[in-house]
Amino acid sequence: MQSTLPVSSLVAPRAGGPTDPSHDEELRRGILHTDVARPVAWVLVIGFVLAIFALPLGQIYLEKRADEESPLLDLFRRAPSAENLHQLEHDLEEAAYAKAFVQPRLQLLLSRFGRVGNKRAVVGQAGWLYYAPGVLHVAGPGFLDPSLQRSREKAALDASEPAISADPRPAILEFQRALAQRGIRLVLVPLPDKASIEPTPLRGASVSTTRPDNPDFARFVSELRSQGVAVFDARTALPQAPAAPVYLQQDTHWTPAWMEQVSAALARYVNELGVLAPLANPPALHAVAQPATRVGDIVDMLKLPQEQAVFLPQTVTVHQVQDAQGNAWEADAQADVLLLGDSFSNIFSLEGMGWGAAAGLGPQLSLALGRPLDVIAQNDSGAFATRQALVRELIAGSDRLAGKRVVIWEFASRELSVGDWKHLDWPQPRAAEAAR
Repeated sequence: MQSTLPVSSLVAPRAGGPTDPSHDEELRRGILHTDVARPVAWVLVIGFVLAIFALPLGQIYLEKRADEESPLLDLFRRAPSAENLHQLEHDLEEAAYAKAFVQPRLQLLLSRFGRVGNKRAVVGQAGWLYYAPGVLHVAGPGFLDPSLQRSREKAALDASEPAISADPRPAILEFQRALAQRGIRLVLVPLPDKASIEPTPLRGASVSTTRPDNPDFARFVSELRSQGVAVFDARTALPQAPAAPVYLQQDTHWTPAWMEQVSAALARYVNELGVLAPLANPPALHAVAQPATRVGDIVDMLKLPQEQAVFLPQTVTVHQVQDAQGNAWEADAQADVLLLGDSFSNIFSLEGMGWGAAAGLGPQLSLALGRPLDVIAQNDSGAFATRQALVRELIAGSDRLAGKRVVIWEFASRELSVGDWKHLDWPQPRAAEAAR
């Protein structure tokens, strides 16, 4: 019997399921079918618009209430150059109330439960914190690698930043020659990074007899010594098995105890050079124990809420150096030894750092040497900051090198990987200085 139904009604319609061949063709063409009900669409659109406008409107309201000027006004005050727009972006980010509220609290949760740091801080075990550039210096490639140096110099230019010099050797040898023309001996003191000396909380393994360091450090020291540079390796002042940590738990810097041990060893090293004459009237100096309490500077880098209780303050004992009258030690510009240093020199001496005053590397070295000491110290940029400050004084007519016999240049060893070892134009010494 013949059916009278149309052919289309006898063939089952395609249901559009996963085996439908038409799906392959549509996927190849990038077609995806999505059905969104009109009420849902309106909710999504309104929510998206509110999210876009809520933050800037809230920012404007809070700035008005605090009587603050919006960084957006700089759009109309400065030319729209790449540098100005980059600065505007940075200013907007720093001024954002939403970021100031959310970021510290989110960072606290991540650091507490996930041991997550940020681009500057690395969270180790048992509350230990590390400075990220220092960790990268220790665990990264050799800083003398020519390809790495070219890459660093190119990266600075690509970022529209001033040109840098990545190789530390020319700047150090240049400084040595400039001092030698005046009859002054250079002593180099590259201080090891915390990740090199206290690696256990970072890697979670037992302490080995060998401490990690950048693969090029030994070669660097050997090359400089072969050129006549006196290099003091602070690691020689480390006991074989330290009874206590030699770096502060949450800070980039050393403990007062190890700093004092290094000061004593460095004083012996300088005296053995045989360039310092005995003093007829050495200063009467003594040390007085004082407590100092603070959270470390890496806690500051995490930008946690002020009320956080995950990283608690650490208390240490510093020894303030005083004269016979009990006055805190002060640098002496007429001394025959000059210390150039970075924050490792300033900690325990610069009161604003929160770890005491007149108890740092300069005072301790003066006490160990038994003689006055001149100091030029500046936090950060140890590769050039103090050299540059010294050059500026010389050019300005203030001869800070007059009467000097030794210049001790201390800097954090991570500067070898991240610092700008820029060339400086050293003024020619006066005839009297050159004839010494």
